[in-house]
Amino acid sequence: MFIVRGRFVVTVDEVNRVFRDGGVVVEGDRIVDVGFFEDLKKRYRCDMVVGDEWKIVLPGLVNCHYHSREQLSQTMFPDGLGETTWFNNFCLPYHAALTPEEEKTAFRLALYAMALNGVTTFADGGLLYPSTTLETLDEIPLRCLASTWCWDRADIIPKTAEEAFEELTHLHREFRGGFGGRLDVCATPISVTTCSQKLLRQVVEWARENNVKTFIHVSSFREEVEKALSTFGVTPVQYLFERGLLSRDVNILHSIHLSMDDVARIVSSGAGVVSCPYSSLKKGKGISVRGVFPEMLAEGVRVGLGGDGAPSAQHVDMLRTLSLFTGLCRDIRMNASLPLAKDAIRFVTSTAADLLGLGHRVGSLEKGKKADIVLLDMRFPDFIPVLDVLQSVVFSATGAAVDTVIVDGRVVVEGRRVIGVDAERLFRESEAAAEKIAERLGLQRPM
Repeated sequence: MFIVRGRFVVTVDEVNRVFRDGGVVVEGDRIVDVGFFEDLKKRYRCDMVVGDEWKIVLPGLVNCHYHSREQLSQTMFPDGLGETTWFNNFCLPYHAALTPEEEKTAFRLALYAMALNGVTTFADGGLLYPSTTLETLDEIPLRCLASTWCWDRADIIPKTAEEAFEELTHLHREFRGGFGGRLDVCATPISVTTCSQKLLRQVVEWARENNVKTFIHVSSFREEVEKALSTFGVTPVQYLFERGLLSRDVNILHSIHLSMDDVARIVSSGAGVVSCPYSSLKKGKGISVRGVFPEMLAEGVRVGLGGDGAPSAQHVDMLRTLSLFTGLCRDIRMNASLPLAKDAIRFVTSTAADLLGLGHRVGSLEKGKKADIVLLDMRFPDFIPVLDVLQSVVFSATGAAVDTVIVDGRVVVEGRRVIGVDAERLFRESEAAAEKIAERLGLQRPM
């Protein structure tokens, strides 16, 4: 048993309790109690104290959408590309070129980056070689929702509906609940234009029956909506809604080019929404012009945040992502109170965990929940003085402040070092792998 101490303990529970000079008592993989440090120290015989008066203690951060196998392609593709050219001419060939060992290296590098940035739980965007890649969760023990690459309407990485569905169900049979319960499974049909109606229905209905969450790219960029309108005569959201494929078990990704009718359908269905603002801004998708996230928040839509992928956002810092998204929402409608910091913090903690189906286990610091905890070091000029800790976390904090990360009661990051990982070796292996992939794809360095 040990106790985590901080100047502030931000619980993100139902009433947003914050304990000044607080503590979290941990035994095994669970939180035993949360409260004031001195009171807890008297009531429990703890073997050690993790943290000190200069720490802010948070629930482990949640990344709702991340293509980990893209980690080796950071800055590999030319700058200034729109989504269609970027995806078809560069991203897809990269995915098709990756070997099993390269996917594993990319996954390991992604885990390392997320751990250093305080991410303890993430939903993966789809693996091609999960049987070997997921072994890396023994090395860097984060909590993961794994998935397979799921589509049946593409020339690159071609699959039939039967093959795509079998890969998903095999992953579920073989791996769900693995790695000490840290591994779960999600379904990731890529989009309405890359999946047949047969595959979409089969995947979504199977996922509901098996208590599996579904994530699908929806209205991410203008051309996607135009293609859906020309092919089906309806928007992607309307396509899913009219076929009964939107529900509380489904999360739609990106969701930039939505009409207010689409928003009404999302509200009616109870579906969740995941925004990846850095990816949207880098590719000029129109989030600041067409985004209706303030309206969705006002209607009670559950919103979480994702990093998307290394070539899209070029970092996996969910605290930076939180600050950016909160500012965008306020500025889009010139309303400085939508959302407030006390609500915004949930985009990467409690609400995000709920979207992944893990809200009963992680996402807040409460008795009985898993001990997934992050400690931020306040000794940065941007932090001091800290009078309103929620504003400090949402608008001042970045991943650089992450000092300690605990997953399942186990210290994974200590003093900004991922325990058990030879960082220099990982960096060298990753750079060597990326060079080989770029060479196979015929991509030249810009300088």
